[in-house]
Amino acid sequence: MTIDELRLKLDEISTISNAEWLASLDARKIAELEFHNKERNKDRPKQLSQDEYERFYGNKKYYSTVARSSRFVENWIMKNSGGKIFLDYACGNGQQAILAAKHGAALSIGLDISDESILNAKNDAAASNIPNVMFLQADAENTRLPDSCVDVIICSGMLHHLDLTRAFPELSRILKPGGTILAVEALNCNPPRHPVAIATLDASRRLRFGPSSLP
Repeated sequence: MTIDELRLKLDEISTISNAEWLASLDARKIAELEFHNKERNKDRPKQLSQDEYERFYGNKKYYSTVARSSRFVENWIMKNSGGKIFLDYACGNGQQAILAAKHGAALSIGLDISDESILNAKNDAAASNIPNVMFLQADAENTRLPDSCVDVIICSGMLHHLDLTRAFPELSRILKPGGTILAVEALNCNPPRHPVAIATLDASRRLRFGPSSLP
């Protein structure tokens, strides 16, 4: 599949009506969508009382503790995205997809269940005039992407939101043979039981995870 053909498929996915989109989601996924729409609404923090802000955003004060992991992820993306079809799987506001695009991805894709997140990502990409990145609202367990279309995938702090019995087969389906996935989760919540793990797709289309040491 060429990049132009993949872009056309992404455009097709983006035209799915909101009614059809919502009808395809079960209660768990709709709850995720609603939660992340609130979390990603850039105006919401200004509308909250101090107590409400602490309840909803208080965990952000601890994010600095993962600075080393964050640097590892950023360096990994910069090193591995050049000339590749890159996917930020559950991309949030799209910073990692934009980073990959800036560092030479042939095409960088961000998908997320939250339309608020996708709007933020599109606005940030447009503000930086980045043409080689596309964002779309999609279900990570049923992305509707073509088979074997992605070279590199980043799963950053999001696998714990998914049903892995559905997510892993979907990742295996859309990853090209020999492609690579970087999975990052807090502490031992990562399914491979390591905070940072890299997976490759073997000849039998099974994901093989192995730990990766932080520098």
